Amino acid sequence: MDETMISTGEAVGRAWSFLIAGEERQFQGNAGYEDVVEESYSYDSTVGNHRRVALGDLVVIRSSREALGIGYVEQLEILPNREKLRSRCPGCGSTGFKERTSMRPRFRCSPCGMAFDRPSAETIKVTSYRAHYGGTWQALEGCLERALLSELSLSRSDQQSIKAMDYSGILAAVASRGIRLPRRRPASVDAWSRPFELPGGRWRTTVAVRRGQDAFRRALVRRYGMICAVTGPAPAEVLEAAHLRSFAITEQHRVEQGLLFRSDIHRLFDSGLLAIRSDDFIVQVAPSLGGYAGYSELDGTPIRIPTPELIDRRALSEHYAATVATW
Repeated sequence: MDETMISTGEAVGRAWSFLIAGEERQFQGNAGYEDVVEESYSYDSTVGNHRRVALGDLVVIRSSREALGIGYVEQLEILPNREKLRSRCPGCGSTGFKERTSMRPRFRCSPCGMAFDRPSAETIKVTSYRAHYGGTWQALEGCLERALLSELSLSRSDQQSIKAMDYSGILAAVASRGIRLPRRRPASVDAWSRPFELPGGRWRTTVAVRRGQDAFRRALVRRYGMICAVTGPAPAEVLEAAHLRSFAITEQHRVEQGLLFRSDIHRLFDSGLLAIRSDDFIVQVAPSLGGYAGYSELDGTPIRIPTPELIDRRALSEHYAATVATW
């Protein structure tokens, strides 16, 4: 009989943040877990709050620096009686030791101060868990900064892997940054149709064509959230960083001279078919697009970002003048 069990209970109104383990782990006593960030999160019975996570809970996936994404727990695998390798300080037996990248010996124990190159190892029995949320995943890409995550946390431990969060506060925060979560799926075994086998070797990425372009986009996401300046909230996968002044001429990534656009809007903006007035931030669409309702309806609408005063008006004015002169 397969040892994998499926948890079918449902919780309403609870939120957690899951810390992605790996090279960033502060303490080295426990081996990292094999997480595919956009699909699932693995943990075990040695982790605080492991019993409290349930189907339907809202989860924010975070690194030590920022929020990576958000979703609802759609299925929870429970795998009992698994073996886990745990490392300890050879002096006091603590798991709370840190790796030193530029000093030898390699490790230093925080509780007892002992330095060593090889920790003691033991194999223990644990119950392993894997929370699946890929069907409702929405990328955040750092638009929830570390300070805000700390404010919304109900725990003050920086190292705690699973932290209780303010449910209403998280929903309000992501909504204000343009994130639109899908409805939670029914919490049942039958509702689950995604395979247990996790994708390997490939990740969704944003291709950076120019040096610094990826950092430029991330800076714009932090400033404006996942919001197309013309059409409003949009998935991270279709948002692109646009320059008000041509990068080919300036070769500079200036945040005040950048906006996030949906990919099709970006093409229109760069092709001289769409512009934004600098005096009142109203969108203007080229007359040649009059036959396309999806675009012509944008003409005369205000831009959708909450802080237009952060935009370089002079750069916007130059783009507007050069664009409408060709219509």
